[in-house]
Amino acid sequence: MCENNHKNLHISILKKYQIGNTEQVLMINGANRANPLLLFLHGGPGTAQIGYARHFQKELEQHFTVVNWDQRGAGLSYSKQVLKRSMTIRQFTEDAIEIAEMLVNSFKVQKIYLAGYSWGALLALTALQERPDLFYAYYGISQVVNVREEEQAAYRCLEEMNHENKKSIPAILLRLIGPPPWNKQIRHEIFRLCIELRRGGFTHKRQKAIKIFSQMLFGKEYGVKGCLQYMQGQSFSSRTLMDELYHFDAFKSVPSIKVPCCFISGRHDLIIPGTIPKSYCQRLSAPDKSWHWFENSAHSPHLEEPKLFADILSTHGRYHL
Repeated sequence: MCENNHKNLHISILKKYQIGNTEQVLMINGANRANPLLLFLHGGPGTAQIGYARHFQKELEQHFTVVNWDQRGAGLSYSKQVLKRSMTIRQFTEDAIEIAEMLVNSFKVQKIYLAGYSWGALLALTALQERPDLFYAYYGISQVVNVREEEQAAYRCLEEMNHENKKSIPAILLRLIGPPPWNKQIRHEIFRLCIELRRGGFTHKRQKAIKIFSQMLFGKEYGVKGCLQYMQGQSFSSRTLMDELYHFDAFKSVPSIKVPCCFISGRHDLIIPGTIPKSYCQRLSAPDKSWHWFENSAHSPHLEEPKLFADILSTHGRYHL
């Protein structure tokens, strides 16, 4: 009888919804429907995560009903029918708010929790500015603040790393491209290669990145067809949103948040060096705020240290309910 009750409480949904007049995909999973809802906004632009998220959120699902959203034009939500003119921060913010409203109404709850990762953390800030009433608290993971400042900080970190061995491949490549800003895409790509070579990119340990890719390719959510859709969506999203991303400055546009917030950065992150979001956290006006370093992570602490991530969110969540 207990087993049957447990099954009845469990929730697992992968479904297309009409959001902002566009078909988009949500995945909703949790061990107990009575747990609070957590809406997760993925990174990128276009780095959708339905294809691998469940493998890394098992512990989190014990405490939250986790809602993953492949954003407009990304992952399972990619389609050639998605209009380029709809690919704006303004539209994505409206989509996020529409989803939050839908969740509040469908699950008959007062509020939900919000998590944003990298690009998704930018969207989270804009959604919080407009509708703080929808959210109990906010979790900013590898928080985008100002991309230009983040690139400059990362370049300085790489220079320091290369100081002892100026003949290494990363050192040679870094001298080749020179300091930011860069006008040519190839220089951005070389810079990202330097970051990956110094283990400060998507993950600190390369085995973790291989595991994520394997989950995307062989998991039931994406598979080969979904991976091809993912790559198309990532390219489309990057082309249409990157310019607007580079003009975003949270220091100026989001100086305050009306809900409790918690910021998390990987100690080894060179995509968004933690010094920038930490400075933002310190300057931010909020009812309550906290900062957490993940010592064994680079840009994806929620994937690299999932148990620690779940422990922090569940403790913070219980406190703010």
